[in-house]
Amino acid sequence: MSWVLARPSFWPEPRDPWAWQRALQTIAKVAPVPDPRPCWRRVLGDSLSRRSVAGLYGLRRSPAPPTVVGVGLLEQDAAGWHLSRTGATLAELDRELFQVQLAETLVRQSGWLRLALVGLASGRWSLPRGAAALCAQRQMRLHEDLAVPVGALQRLPDTRRLLGALHHEDTTAVGTSVRPEALSALHAPLYLLHALDWLDADGRPRLPDALAASLAIESPAAALRRLANEEQDARGFVPLVRVSERLRAALCGEVVLSDPLERAGVLAAWIDKTIGGAIETGAIEVHAWAPGQPRHGRGLYGDRDRKLVRWTVHDDLQIPTSAPDRNREVKR
Repeated sequence: MSWVLARPSFWPEPRDPWAWQRALQTIAKVAPVPDPRPCWRRVLGDSLSRRSVAGLYGLRRSPAPPTVVGVGLLEQDAAGWHLSRTGATLAELDRELFQVQLAETLVRQSGWLRLALVGLASGRWSLPRGAAALCAQRQMRLHEDLAVPVGALQRLPDTRRLLGALHHEDTTAVGTSVRPEALSALHAPLYLLHALDWLDADGRPRLPDALAASLAIESPAAALRRLANEEQDARGFVPLVRVSERLRAALCGEVVLSDPLERAGVLAAWIDKTIGGAIETGAIEVHAWAPGQPRHGRGLYGDRDRKLVRWTVHDDLQIPTSAPDRNREVKR
């Protein structure tokens, strides 16, 4: 069944996500409630703007066309709309825990935020002024604060990736007629993610690993942790060259120079600069080094006693993904 993704809708003041919690608490007292517009007129008119109400709603199967109205904090039955299990939980949380759980729910269930995060992670979408635009005392503006490619809303990701936990088995396709200018509503959830340090200063996602996995995106830190877990020995030591080679291939492309010595030299220089630099800045915290075997290759900075490492990789790890030198052939 083909569904329609309705206009993005979130709380009106980016710094006040608790406006949605207050709305949920009000709805809990009078549920069931009608569709968004009459609900705003009868129940929430004194607390939310009209456009901020729809974002609370979930899947509406009738009347046609079936519609993904919002993020699913309300769900529909024969009597009307009432709090979903997630909505009821959010309504009861304390102030600090609410903002964290709301952010996690949005990443897992908001089609619009998931679309934005996939775009930002891939580089196809961007915040040209960085996250500073989210802190401005005005609404985020398309092109100036948020740049998206032409036709970005004409072909959406597959339904499972787009809707996440809100996906339903009969939702086989999702489309939208929303104009790109409506994306300014993403100001509120993106500000929340930035406030939680889940969006860096450049506007790139650095979500907790489980949330990144739900979007099929990985931060450099998450990728390195995953590779390290796959390669570590029984003592928890990681072969530096092997893991670094796999990480570089995943993020920057695989060096396929025909000369093995030249290829090894390119990789060694990258390891010293990237992994060594991350260790020096504290993004990678080393707990122990070990010499390893000849098969483990060169150690960090050519040190034979630094072939194996036991470490902690922190979320602020940054790996440059710039293009390789023009005289190098790279396979992607």
